Amino acid sequence: MKTIPVSDLRQHVADVIDDVQSSTEPTLVLQRSKKVAYIVNPEHYERDQAELGALRRALFIAEVREAEAEYGAGEAKRFDDVEKLLDELRG
Repeated sequence: MKTIPVSDLRQHVADVIDDVQSSTEPTLVLQRSKKVAYIVNPEHYERDQAELGALRRALFIAEVREAEAEYGAGEAKRFDDVEKLLDELRG
């Protein structure tokens, strides 16, 4: 991954954007040696966001199906109030 200090980015922003457009890797922007931003190709960003959304939906559906199976098998816990449920979820 390429890195660039924010001071250099200010002077070469057009070049950095051109590099990002033609690359599959993001560019990391540093300020005082700390990470402050990533510059990424918008097509790759949108693809990654769509993939992440699909994975989150798949995980959610799997968890719902697991809960439905537990409920159907009579294994689901019952809680008298929300606070007890939250205590259980917090571990």
